[in-house]
Amino acid sequence: MAISRSVILKKASGTFANEFVLRQRNGKTVICKMPKPYPPKTANQLANQERFKKANNFAKAAIKDPAKKAHYKSIAKPGQSAFNAAFQDAYHKPEVTVSKQDQKIIIKTKGKHRIEKVKVGERFAVLKNEQWEYEFKQPGELLRILVYDVAGNICPVEIQT
Repeated sequence: MAISRSVILKKASGTFANEFVLRQRNGKTVICKMPKPYPPKTANQLANQERFKKANNFAKAAIKDPAKKAHYKSIAKPGQSAFNAAFQDAYHKPEVTVSKQDQKIIIKTKGKHRIEKVKVGERFAVLKNEQWEYEFKQPGELLRILVYDVAGNICPVEIQT
């Protein structure tokens, strides 16, 4: 990238001979190489882009609802808006820890995510003292646990009873 001091090129912009591009940066004319096309996006990039769109749409809808906006404003960090907190909540899935105690499965989540429901197999866990509990009948069974948060994220976990 070169800065032009030429009177002829002052305030010029555009393509020159399909080899260079003239641009204006901070009131100066800059000569650059021609831009190259981006390579096609990978599956991970497309998935991340879709996740970003989903989080953005959730955050827009959340700040339109006064109750949700108040909740996200209350958990926002200093200098952070309710939109930013809602976006962050939707973009990041909650961290789920599952443990067994006697005939119970205890499901806990880390962070400020609000959990809507916890499905264990075909039934639902019950919220008790800020943790979800499920009583299982048959030991040795493989249970699939789905944790749903208010932003629409689903966290699957499997546990052997």
